[in-house]
Amino acid sequence: MSKIALIVTNGCSPDPRVERHARWLAEAGHDVTIYAWDRAHELDQKTIRNGYTIFRVRIGSRAASFPITVVRQKQKFLNALKGQFDLVLYNDSDSIGTKNIHAARRMLDLHDIAHAWPVMQKTNFLRKLLSARMKKQLRKSVSSFDGFFTSSAGLSMYFEQHFSIKSTVVLNLRNSNSLPRPKTKKIGFFGRIRDYDAMVLLIESCKKIGFSPIFAGDGPCVDRLTKNYPNIDYRGPFDENELNELMAEIDIMYALYNPEKENIRRGALPVKMFDAAAFGRPTVTTANTPMGEFCLKNKLGTVATFDDVDAVSNAILDAYELDVVVNHTEEDEQKKFMTVIESILDTHQEGSS
Repeated sequence: MSKIALIVTNGCSPDPRVERHARWLAEAGHDVTIYAWDRAHELDQKTIRNGYTIFRVRIGSRAASFPITVVRQKQKFLNALKGQFDLVLYNDSDSIGTKNIHAARRMLDLHDIAHAWPVMQKTNFLRKLLSARMKKQLRKSVSSFDGFFTSSAGLSMYFEQHFSIKSTVVLNLRNSNSLPRPKTKKIGFFGRIRDYDAMVLLIESCKKIGFSPIFAGDGPCVDRLTKNYPNIDYRGPFDENELNELMAEIDIMYALYNPEKENIRRGALPVKMFDAAAFGRPTVTTANTPMGEFCLKNKLGTVATFDDVDAVSNAILDAYELDVVVNHTEEDEQKKFMTVIESILDTHQEGSS
């Protein structure tokens, strides 16, 4: 049994990919802990679930929103983490700045292009500077890792071309758990609420065709969204059990993102699209992007042009008539993931014997 830590800079409320990997590691007999940052100071500080433990650290002011302040508080969170581990799995490149975590082996799981996040909501000199600093930190850190995961073929290609990172692609799949469709014209967005314009697009499209949106999750745009739309159905953060309940309420998942954002252009695939498919729900996502092409190729839903209310409305109506059948299984991805993990742990054990 190895002692393994997973580091993530959100509240893990939830983070389906991180928790899925933690569960796989726990099922293999390892001692697994997720360290998460409870930026809003509102989550349980300790959660035990499926054989692993989530510790959530509260650092800084819950009301902080200025980018530099958030970055400093995030670094304080990373500095506060301490421990000795056989393996640390960092999740996205904004989590790699730990100073008091010691590990025999280190891996980096690149779900997304983290250095694209500062300029996701708006672009100015400061946000560009933060993005450039994150990119530089990743480049400097590449040689310190023993292996890499990415969440799509497109992201794998991007990180290899721009950072010389060779990675193993592990898709965000879960096994099928199909639920009856309620057919009540409800559409959900369950996850990190980071793109305000995309949320407004969903609200306005639903008004046009008589659908009801349900929002759940945390993220930097939650306060702005609930302030400007006080009557929307917002459920707050959720865990795995609550995800089942949320999925039972909706007919369609919404996963539309601005294609001008670098991570969307480069190949990011939304976890919520895979989650929706597992529950038998079609997804509406962005046309002329890798995620849109993947959605259509695998018959997981429909696509629409971003920032076009008519196109999104029509895509929702088309998705409402679709049935989704999942042909991929979680076990295939689990096998790829665990093969890499065990190889790295075996290398460590051989080196210390």
